[in-house]
Amino acid sequence: MSIVLTTQTLYDGPRRAVIQASAMTVDDAAVANLSLATLVDLSALDPVPEQVRVETISGGVEFGVVELYWAAIAPVRFAVLSGNALLFDYRATGPLRMPAEGTGNILISTVGFAPTSTFMLELGLIKRVL
Repeated sequence: MSIVLTTQTLYDGPRRAVIQASAMTVDDAAVANLSLATLVDLSALDPVPEQVRVETISGGVEFGVVELYWAAIAPVRFAVLSGNALLFDYRATGPLRMPAEGTGNILISTVGFAPTSTFMLELGLIKRVL
């Protein structure tokens, strides 16, 4: 079994970006998981930001757990997501910032994905452009 990950940039403006990601398992032989796959590649945004901050995360995860990481020498986990109707809004407390050693890219992993597992997430990002 494998997992097919699809990402799409819904909005890419001068200071903000919205990324949608979805995945589903294909084949039904055994459990498979994503392991630190690239979810957000800063070089694909225009203008290319020096870094991004996560302002919102919304969506749902069916039958498994999704983990989000900042890319770094040792990736830094910043979100563990499971269940439906997820909404994490960091506007009141301040956006999630990448660690100093981070590259700015966001990685994704899954845990416990079975043959019927799926997820759909939308990340609202604030871009820091020089």
